[in-house]
Amino acid sequence: MTTRGLRGRQRGWSLVELAVALVITALLMVLLVTLLPLGNQVIDQDRQQRELAQAEQALLGFARAHAQMPAADSNGDGRADSGASAGWLPVQDLGLSPRMRVRYQVQPHLVLPPADLFRPLVSPDFASQLSTSANGLDLCMRLLLDQRGNVPMAGLGMPVSFYLAHSGGRGHDLARGAETWDPAAQALPGDGTSAVLTSAAGPGEFSARLDCPDLLARTQGSAQAALASYSAMRMTDFNNQFRQFDKKIAQLTLDQAQTGLAFAAVGLAMAIADEAIAITLVAAGWPPEGFAIGVGVAENIVALASIGFAAYQVAMATADLKSAEEGIDLAEDVANDVERYLERVKTLHANANQKAITLDNAGLTP
Repeated sequence: MTTRGLRGRQRGWSLVELAVALVITALLMVLLVTLLPLGNQVIDQDRQQRELAQAEQALLGFARAHAQMPAADSNGDGRADSGASAGWLPVQDLGLSPRMRVRYQVQPHLVLPPADLFRPLVSPDFASQLSTSANGLDLCMRLLLDQRGNVPMAGLGMPVSFYLAHSGGRGHDLARGAETWDPAAQALPGDGTSAVLTSAAGPGEFSARLDCPDLLARTQGSAQAALASYSAMRMTDFNNQFRQFDKKIAQLTLDQAQTGLAFAAVGLAMAIADEAIAITLVAAGWPPEGFAIGVGVAENIVALASIGFAAYQVAMATADLKSAEEGIDLAEDVANDVERYLERVKTLHANANQKAITLDNAGLTP
């Protein structure tokens, strides 16, 4: 074989090599055609899951801001239609992309402002400061009542506050979205047999996402503290009134002790005067006269006894006066302590009530 023939063979493909290359190319094309739709399906499902998560967060934000759920979009214009509880998600009202197409169903009473269902029991002095308008805590109480009532949602047969189902499309693909929606038998969340991605929240779960248990507990706890402080204030006020009465009794005792001392002093003076009269009678009987001296001696004995008794009364009255003075000092000290404690209890009472009122008025945005 010549060198020229070898060079010609190196520039060409053999039939075997060409067949192998064609087989590999065919296999790659088959794999590409097979996996490309699967990849698109995975990407599309990921998009749907993200949009459902965005929709849930938007609904939570709307509930916190308005203390109610948005009505459904019944005609596909992106705006909520008053009173509609089933339809499309009102993406325009929720600030979501207008290309998002998600079916939406909600309990009919949740699209209405809640009634005044929750009102913390504060003390009577502060009850007038509670707001009469409904707020997020009333929505929390509505969800709690729904959970207790176990009210099912139409088409699901289970208690649900709101329900979302992705149409699978985007933009204005309303026809395709409507085809995947069965109002009488929606697919349950987590149902692997349905091609529709869904999401739902029961009353308890929805309440937990809104932090309702914590907010209700904090508000009710503050109200109970307010009532406890109100009882403490009333008891302390009664104690204060009693201590003021105790001061008056101590003052009366002091006045009586002073009066007793004055009477004892008068008695002592009268006894001394009697002693002087007795001495005079004895002296008047000089030169000695038996009868006069006897009378004088008797009067002298009586006068001395009166002086001793009067001196005893003065000593007792002095002790009573000292005790009364100590008693009024003690009564004033105790009364002052009770008044200071009463002021602290009043401050605690006012703070506890104001905290409960602030939490109640704040609703879901404390």
